[in-house]
Amino acid sequence: MNKNLRREIASLTKMMTMFCTVKLCRKYKINMSKCYFRVTPNAAGTRGTTAELESREWATIEDLLHGLMLPSGNDAATVLA
Repeated sequence: MNKNLRREIASLTKMMTMFCTVKLCRKYKINMSKCYFRVTPNAAGTRGTTAELESREWATIEDLLHGLMLPSGNDAATVLA
């Protein structure tokens, strides 16, 4: 293994997005299964790995976190951010 080899940090960024989302939900007592966000066209069109979110659909924070971590969805990360 080459410790000096540069690597993409996308997964670390997604983990921090999840961490910050959960921390804010706890701080403000937001129920993640009852709080919905609408997927923007920009988020749905995000390149890279995807949770296959569609523009203008609604998703709970809980669903977005699953889409963020399981398929490593850049689209879910964009919505949460």
